[in-house]
Amino acid sequence: MVRDLKQLLGARLRARRLALNLTQEQVAEAIARTVETVSNLERGRAFPGLDTLEQLGRVLDLPLGNLFGEVGTAAVSSRRAELRARLLALADGLADADLEIAVRQVEALAEGRPRRP
Repeated sequence: MVRDLKQLLGARLRARRLALNLTQEQVAEAIARTVETVSNLERGRAFPGLDTLEQLGRVLDLPLGNLFGEVGTAAVSSRRAELRARLLALADGLADADLEIAVRQVEALAEGRPRRP
C-alpha cells in the first residue's frame, strides 16, 4: 500500500508539473530541494514530508487533497494513475467552455467501449 501511495503521488506530481510546463529543476529550486529529490518523488522512490508536500502544493497550484484523492480505491497500474493525473491536471487549466468540449470528446471516445473491470 505504501509503495502504491508513493507511486500514485509521484505520478500526480509529475503530471501536474508537466501540465504547468515546469522542469524538475524549476520545481526543485522553488521548493529548495535537489533535482534528485524531485525525480525520486515523481518516480515513487521517496515520500515527501509534510513541509515538502505543502511547498509542492503551493508551487504546483495543487491542493493537497488532490494529491491523495481516491487512495485506497481499486488498485491501478502506475501508468494508468499517471494518465489519470495528467488528464486531471490538463482539465484544471482549461476554461469552462473548453472543459465542456473536452468532456464531450472523452464521452464520445468512451461510448460503446467496454467498461474497465
